[in-house]
Amino acid sequence: MPPQQVLRYIDQHTDQAIERLLELLAIPSISTDPAYTGEIEAAASWIQHHLTDTGLAAQIMPTGGHPCVVGRTPRGMAPEGAPTVLFYGHYDVQPPDPLDLWTSGPFEPEIRHGAVFARGSSDDKGQVMCFLEALRAWVRAADALPVNVIVLIEGEEECSSVNLGRFLEAHRGQLGADVALVSDTAMWDRKTLAITYALRGIAYFDIQLHGPLRDLHSGVYGGAVPNPANLLARVLAGLFDDRNRVTIPGFYDDVVPLSNEERRQWAALAFDEQAFLGNVGVSEDYGEAGYELLERRWARPSCDINGLYGGYSGEGAKTIIPRYAGAKLSFRLAPHQDPARIAQLFENWLHRQPVAGYRWQVTRHGWAAPVMVPTDSPHMSAAQRAAQTTTGRPPVLIREGATIPVVADFKRVLDVDSILLGFGQNDDCIHAPNEKFELSCYDLGIRTHATLLAELGRG
Repeated sequence: MPPQQVLRYIDQHTDQAIERLLELLAIPSISTDPAYTGEIEAAASWIQHHLTDTGLAAQIMPTGGHPCVVGRTPRGMAPEGAPTVLFYGHYDVQPPDPLDLWTSGPFEPEIRHGAVFARGSSDDKGQVMCFLEALRAWVRAADALPVNVIVLIEGEEECSSVNLGRFLEAHRGQLGADVALVSDTAMWDRKTLAITYALRGIAYFDIQLHGPLRDLHSGVYGGAVPNPANLLARVLAGLFDDRNRVTIPGFYDDVVPLSNEERRQWAALAFDEQAFLGNVGVSEDYGEAGYELLERRWARPSCDINGLYGGYSGEGAKTIIPRYAGAKLSFRLAPHQDPARIAQLFENWLHRQPVAGYRWQVTRHGWAAPVMVPTDSPHMSAAQRAAQTTTGRPPVLIREGATIPVVADFKRVLDVDSILLGFGQNDDCIHAPNEKFELSCYDLGIRTHATLLAELGRG
């Protein structure tokens, strides 16, 4: 447990912590749109000021894209020989569209029903602020920290962290740590924290099939020339067999079967499939035959077509054969699958498909390796103790189907394992209109991070 004065500080400064969160949420730091470069810089400056005001040494550092904010404990703030914790988060957010589905403005944070509604409230500004406010409570109340801390907040997570790997490599001598801590995940339920020990990787593509020199009148040319959209649809359908397995040869070669012990542990979670599906308006699950829903989400690879385009899609009719058709698609990769190998297997498969002599244009939009971290490390034990202390119940250990690229980068570049401890809820509508972060989760996050710092300081 942290000293009582740290917990009292958190209790006595709840309103101020909420006000600071609202300030950060009001900055439209959309990383994918160049029109918001000024707001990205404003958010980075806001984070730097918060860290400096807390008492850390902080600077904004260039990356080749949007900047990172790096803060660290000054000499003498932590005990001699204390371990070093590297905290990671991101200040950038997804675009808020469609705007007409928001009840309140996406960058006009509003508190209602015990939650703050704004873009980035759960992903990831609210969760970043949980840690930053825990640091502030320790420094203001105890005039010290139990561990050395490096804070790394980036501005490109929502556009695949394209520069972060190079940034880590360039500054690895300044970022050495004993463990990394990431808050960008969800709780198991409203009473139980979850510690994520594995993430799927990703390989993301934009493919275009180019055909005639121009759009063609479908009455004149229909049935006479190949239609790129028709051919693309046929190729994409061929990605899957009748058991919903990916048909690319070699795709499953490196997938490690789930152990019986993990199956037993996951069964004990009493996962409510109907509630999970019903929350998004779906009545039946779907995926690779022979596996339970959680197994498919957490331990099996998958492929999804994320978007289709080409031809005419405006109102009314326009009868054409388009000159090209395209699709965006992604592969979520299970532990031990190599995204570079999967990318090559996919491109080899794609170029073998019969497309009437038309030309493929393939763009790789990035990839990230899957990750698994040990569940029996001292750092994992510290996280479990902290979660038990603040919630009164043990956390659950889970995998997650999503991807956080930096976790693989931390291991590859810094040789550091990560603790993924998040405070969001599955109904927070991240990446969607009316994103929220519950104030009870915000308070729990601050308390848990404050407690975890104490536990990590115990060694």
